[in-house]
Amino acid sequence: MTSRHGSGTGGRRVAPWIIVTIIAAVVFAGAVTAFLVITQDDEDQAACSSQVVLQVVVAPAAAPSIEAAAAAFDATAPVARSACVTTDVTTVPGPDAATALAGGWVGEPSQPPALWFPDSATDLATLESTDSAMTAGRNPDPMATSPVVLAMGSADAAAVSAANLQWLDLPTAAGATGTVTLPNGGRLILALPDPTTNRATSDALLSVVAGLTGAPVDPAASGPVFAADFAQVQGQHQGLATVTVGGSTAGDQIFGVPITASWVDPTMNAAASAFLAYLRGSAGTQAFTDHGLQVGASSGVTLADAGPAVASALATAIGSPSATAAPGTTTPATTPAPPGGPDPSGGQPSAAVTTTPSG
Repeated sequence: MTSRHGSGTGGRRVAPWIIVTIIAAVVFAGAVTAFLVITQDDEDQAACSSQVVLQVVVAPAAAPSIEAAAAAFDATAPVARSACVTTDVTTVPGPDAATALAGGWVGEPSQPPALWFPDSATDLATLESTDSAMTAGRNPDPMATSPVVLAMGSADAAAVSAANLQWLDLPTAAGATGTVTLPNGGRLILALPDPTTNRATSDALLSVVAGLTGAPVDPAASGPVFAADFAQVQGQHQGLATVTVGGSTAGDQIFGVPITASWVDPTMNAAASAFLAYLRGSAGTQAFTDHGLQVGASSGVTLADAGPAVASALATAIGSPSATAAPGTTTPATTPAPPGGPDPSGGQPSAAVTTTPSG
C-alpha cells in the first residue's frame, strides 16, 4: 500500500492579495493615529494661543483657602478665551484693598486685581460707596463664613458647652461673679484684645450687643452695655477647643467679587468667572472647609461687620487703652480691669474669642 506525505514546504501558500490587504490596513491605522495626534496637538495649541495671569487679591481670613483653591484650579489647566490661565494670589488687608481699588490701584506693589476676596461686608461697602460700578453684578451672598466662637481648653469647653450659652448671656455668665463655673472651680474669664485691631473681639462684642438690644448695632448702642462685671484682659489665649454660642452671630464673611475696571480685559474677566465657578463647585467647598470656613445657607454668620465706628465704641466700652470714644457713646459706669493687668477676681483668662474654629 502506498501512502501520501506532505511536501517539504508543508502548509498552504498565502494568497498575495491577503498580504497586501494586511499591509494596507497597518499603514491606514498608522496614518489615522498620526492624524489624531497631530490634530490633538493643533487643538491644544489653538486652545492656548496665549497666556493670561489671573490677578487675585485676598483678605487675610480668606487667604489660606483661596491660595489652596487657586493651586488646584491651575492644575486643571483652565482656558479662557483661548488663553491658558494661571492665578497669582496676593494677600492685602480688606480696608487697604478697598482704598487701593477706589484709587485705581495706583502705586501699589502688586498688579491690579481682576478678582477680590474681602473678608468683611464693611470693606466691600466702603468700595461700593465710592465706586459701585467696580463691583456691579457680584453675588450679594458670601461664599464662605467663619463665625466667632469661644476658644478654650477641652475640659473647660465641655463645661461651657453644657451651659448652652447665648451671646446675650455672656455679661452675666463670664467674669469674677459669672454664672459659669469651670471644672477646676474657677470662673469663665474671657481674653478680649482691642476690638479696633482684633476682629474676633469686635465680632463677639457685636454679637452680645445685638442679643441684648435686639436692634441694629450702632455706636450709641455699644457704650453702656459692658458696665457689668465682665472681665477684660489684653492678649490672645490659645485654646484647644471651641464653643459655639447661640443667637445672632458675627464673623468673617468671604465674598467673591469680580472687578470691573480699565485694567480688566475680556480674557481676564473670563478667567475670573471660571475661577469663581470652580470655587462654587465641590473642589471650592473642600478648599474652604479644609481651612476652617463654613459654606452653605446656614453658615453661622448672621450679623455683618458693623464698621470701625462701632468697633471704636466697643473698645471704649471695655476700656481698651487705645480707644477713643465715638460720637454718641458713654463711658462704662464701672471701669473694667486694665487690659493686660489682673481682672477683679485675680484670675487669668480661661477663654478667648476667635473666628477660626480649631476643633
